[in-house]
Amino acid sequence: MKQQDIKTEEQFMRHNIRFCISAGVVCLLLSVYSLTNHNIEEMIIVGMSVLFYMVVTAIFMIKAGFPLKMYFKYAYKDEFLNTIDINAYKHTTCAFGVCLLGVLYNNDSIPSEVSHANMAIFYLGIMILVYGVSLLWQSRD
Repeated sequence: MKQQDIKTEEQFMRHNIRFCISAGVVCLLLSVYSLTNHNIEEMIIVGMSVLFYMVVTAIFMIKAGFPLKMYFKYAYKDEFLNTIDINAYKHTTCAFGVCLLGVLYNNDSIPSEVSHANMAIFYLGIMILVYGVSLLWQSRD
């Protein structure tokens, strides 16, 4: 494997870490904001701004010139980076399972005005944040 390919994959992982952590935090903030404020007009504005942020970041990652196959699981040629990615997926799956078990266990204490969309955004935020933090923690030098 060429040194240039390894540098490209490391750069892609750094972009992926930044994108996942920031998108996870934004999704969690959006979820908490919708729990505290039940005004739907403000929620639409916040949701559209989050969508705009995610689209701009995705365009930035696509314009960076990474091959399309790098956006999928098990795509790294470097064995070390591929192991880091697989472990991050395992951490994400475990976090999602813990969230589901927590909701199942505390089902009666969750207020009825919490919508399914809000819970989905919360799960999405947790999973993306855990994936990004796991990548960051494993790839530290």
